[in-house]
Amino acid sequence: MPLKFRLKGLAETFVDSVCCDCCGNEGGDEGDEGFSTEMSRVTLDGIVAVIECLMCGNIFVPDGQKLGVINMGRLRDAVENDSKVTGLPILEGVQEVSLDIEKLNAIKNDTLQ
Repeated sequence: MPLKFRLKGLAETFVDSVCCDCCGNEGGDEGDEGFSTEMSRVTLDGIVAVIECLMCGNIFVPDGQKLGVINMGRLRDAVENDSKVTGLPILEGVQEVSLDIEKLNAIKNDTLQ
């Protein structure tokens, strides 16, 4: 299932395919069934797709995302302003988002040590 995320004039991200690494869900015939992307994050490196599998509840960052920044200055301003409004920390890119999602899964599954 190819996905495209866009913040007009700021950044774009492409994900060629999605498959849940926990249950193997590939999105059915249309390719987009059983997934939510509401947890995707905007970082200083661009938009990082975060996928929640609605079949098993696993949350993951798909491998092979292609992040593109259209306007670095405006993206940085938008991320900083959002952080001020929401109180959430500014994340640099895919690696920080992946660690944050791993922690979220560990808390959810009660395996955080």
